[in-house]
Amino acid sequence: MSRKYKLVVSDFHLGKGRILADGSINVLEDFIADKVWFEFLEFYSSGPNYDADIELILNGDLLNSIQVDYRGYYTPIITESIAVEKVRSIIKGHENFFKALKTFSECPNKSVTYIIGNHDVDMFWDKAKEVFVEETQVPIKFKHFSYRVDGVHYEHGQQYEAVNALNKKQIFMSKGLKEPILNLPWGSHFVINFIIPIKSERPAIDKVRPISSFVRWSLFFDFVWAIRLMVRGFLYFFGTRFSRSIYRTTNLVTTLKILKEITVSPELATAAKEILHANPELHTVIMGHTHNPKYVQFNDGREYLNSGTWTEVTSLNPETLGKHTRYTYILVDYNHNPTRPHAFLKEWKGRWHQDMDYYAG
Repeated sequence: MSRKYKLVVSDFHLGKGRILADGSINVLEDFIADKVWFEFLEFYSSGPNYDADIELILNGDLLNSIQVDYRGYYTPIITESIAVEKVRSIIKGHENFFKALKTFSECPNKSVTYIIGNHDVDMFWDKAKEVFVEETQVPIKFKHFSYRVDGVHYEHGQQYEAVNALNKKQIFMSKGLKEPILNLPWGSHFVINFIIPIKSERPAIDKVRPISSFVRWSLFFDFVWAIRLMVRGFLYFFGTRFSRSIYRTTNLVTTLKILKEITVSPELATAAKEILHANPELHTVIMGHTHNPKYVQFNDGREYLNSGTWTEVTSLNPETLGKHTRYTYILVDYNHNPTRPHAFLKEWKGRWHQDMDYYAG
């Protein structure tokens, strides 16, 4: 009997590559694990896995298109043509990454599914999808928000944060505009207009988890900079949330939710529990978005898993204190029970050690 798995990864945040065309270092590039990715896919498409039935699920934020410039400018005004150009530049910056993906997809019984997240919203454009498939030569099954199969619910997770949630009823905006643009969540505007300029002086600012601990740490060790940043942040927030623009939508309810999230971040395990409660046919929820690998088993035996990220994380959580990069992923195994697959949180350790079970509370 042929092996059957689903592999789930998320939050790779591919940019234009570590080295730019002029030879300079790209401080906005988060993903530098292209060689590790090659080994990972090679293992799951060779030897006993050569003809195994394996679906690779890219569970959101594969690309970091909102942090990719358009002809030298970082803009929240994203038309279809702008999205296409940015997607092309990312593929060019990670040629080996996409060669590995193509090689994997060409092996027997292999397929690739792409769920769109909040950092790769450019992929909502049909032309961006077409160009992605043409340039990579990988047949892709795209999912806009979630994907369910065999009792497992796959979703990136941004919809449970008001700051990053996309408006499902209005993905694009066109009123008063020459051509349609993406209706970005406020969090994307914040990253483009506020975080990117800061990253030139503090490249790790968006890599620290949890944010609340980072704020306290900064107030203690870097007081002047922290106060200056907080004042600028609040001014930006109130200046954008309480003013009208044809380039974004805003409402009071969402604004109040965002204010609440500043002090209390939503917990995706809670969202997963609610999904399971509302859907008795499901037994597992798999998400990404938080960059925090996680496994939770609820009282009824059903499960929530988070695939984490392959990018660098600086953790101020006592349980995972320090700066690290962990190649975590989720393996959904059909081999013991084809009708009720079981999901395992794994950490890739290289071609000689393959992987190990990863446990994170």
